[in-house]
Amino acid sequence: MIPTGRRDNAVLVKDSAPFCTDATPSAPALSVGSVRPLLSMMEASGLSPVTILRRAALPANLFDAQPATALRLSDYFRICEQMALQGGDESCHVSLRPLMVGTSELVQSRLRSCETIGEVMEVLASSYNIIHGHRYNQVHRRGGGISYIIDDADFPYALDPDDAFVILSLECLLVYVHVLIASLAPPGASVRLRSVRTRGPSGERGHLGFLGVTIRPVAGVFGLDYDSATGALPAATAGSPVLSARTIYGGVADMLDRLDIMAPDGLGIVARVERELAAGRFEQGEVATALGVSVATLRRRLGESGTAFRDVRAAFLNRQARAALAEGLSIADVAESLGFSDGRSFARAFRQWNGMAPGDYRDASRLSEIVP
Repeated sequence: MIPTGRRDNAVLVKDSAPFCTDATPSAPALSVGSVRPLLSMMEASGLSPVTILRRAALPANLFDAQPATALRLSDYFRICEQMALQGGDESCHVSLRPLMVGTSELVQSRLRSCETIGEVMEVLASSYNIIHGHRYNQVHRRGGGISYIIDDADFPYALDPDDAFVILSLECLLVYVHVLIASLAPPGASVRLRSVRTRGPSGERGHLGFLGVTIRPVAGVFGLDYDSATGALPAATAGSPVLSARTIYGGVADMLDRLDIMAPDGLGIVARVERELAAGRFEQGEVATALGVSVATLRRRLGESGTAFRDVRAAFLNRQARAALAEGLSIADVAESLGFSDGRSFARAFRQWNGMAPGDYRDASRLSEIVP
């Protein structure tokens, strides 16, 4: 274990952008209702949902939305990343055996030495099998294909193994594995996914539809089936943004966001920039690189939305600063978390944004909690 239309042999091609399909994909998404169990997991673990969502650059009232409200799959992974970082468990409390923070770094380190995509699959499977203490992950080479299989029959889930959220979590782990593999393909290479297997029942799966392949339900296991040529591809580990990310969750989220970064609709360029700011990338060049576009393109896209990078950054930093001060964090801690050189420069910027000192704002926030 690691943390439908039909079109056979879907192709993911890694080029100047990290990867794209042979047709413009719709943004992969799931519903708020389907991930609402995360809320109870946060609360049971003593995590603040508001803090988790704020650090993932998502609305604090996200879980109050209607159950059918769409949630981007990349945002689901960002929630998981923050739960892992804040809760010290990279399994996000789905397992009875927590995974210590640092698991991603260990796996990323092992993957950097791989020479082929097939070896990536083998090392990924063996790494998580060692971590979990059982052979849940397997790589099968049969006929003209290579498959990554997750057999979770004996996995120590914290929930019922047939719970809808467990099924969803494992299907999202398949996305995790596939996006990781796609990020390691060399420029111009094709990652040919043939089908996806799930232990879940038949039904609509919007979070998998962007893969553009046959979904095989009630399969007994979870799996990704590729053609054999994919396993023979050289692994471009030096250029993988997933292997250089703070956690693999965050790296996968970034890759999913890049699927439709150039599309004029969808979540929008401003929200994409805010996601990168939330990841600690405060310079325009860093954000452009993370989004897979040039600085000039980023400026143009923001200009078409009626804003500029400095304005998006200032508005984002101000929201984060106000929320952190309202939680009672010190001015020094807030300044450091937002990338300011010191508390004085942060205080100067905060006064420009709000017309008052950060200490006064924090005191006023505390007073408003006391006075009915």
